[in-house]
Amino acid sequence: MIKPQEFLTKYNIDLNKTTSLLSQKGFRLLSEDEIKETKEWLANYKLGIDLFPIITNDESDFIAVYTEEPLLDKVALLQHSDLDFTPKFKNINNLINHIKNGIINHDNNWESFDNHFDYPNHTNNQQEKLIIEKLKKNLENKDISSDRYELLTSAIMVFTPYEKIENIYPYLDDKDVFVRQKCVSILGDFYRHEPIKEKIRKTLKTINNEVLAKQVYDGSLVEAKKGFWKSLFN
Repeated sequence: MIKPQEFLTKYNIDLNKTTSLLSQKGFRLLSEDEIKETKEWLANYKLGIDLFPIITNDESDFIAVYTEEPLLDKVALLQHSDLDFTPKFKNINNLINHIKNGIINHDNNWESFDNHFDYPNHTNNQQEKLIIEKLKKNLENKDISSDRYELLTSAIMVFTPYEKIENIYPYLDDKDVFVRQKCVSILGDFYRHEPIKEKIRKTLKTINNEVLAKQVYDGSLVEAKKGFWKSLFN
């Protein structure tokens, strides 16, 4: 198995500087044994794409990099309290720059920094457009696992630029509850997308998630966005 030092070298990342930076910010590189153990745990999820866990905040959360197409080099933030394999950064270099600038810290409420992630994608980008095409091709497999289906569809949604946001509307009616929930989160929580507020309201009623329902109702999903969520129930 590749060592964490060798992995960082692939991306032209200085090991000593990065190790020092991570330590200052409350992170650290995983050891080889921890990487092996974490990869064994990740194998329980049928993603069909290899993930390399590399950084932890020592609060049972870790940062992992996709090492295979169609999500090669994309970075996921995996929180034990709310596991979501959706890519958040284009590459590990971007992530480390965010840590360096204090935009991402060791606090386990990483979702509170969502406006600073690379994804959801605000602008049209040719690279993401090509990745979306690959992801859709992968979805044509009728024997796809539910874990892989949720990963690929959520990746499509976050790679879709805002100017094409109507392309993800159909996911509000998806057969998979995680996909519907992810679509609600992107359209409502992230973008506060007013044009289909009524549709978002109806989709919420199909999501059998009492915790989410409570968070949405009392506005605590993201404190700064209370107005949009509460308006759904007025």
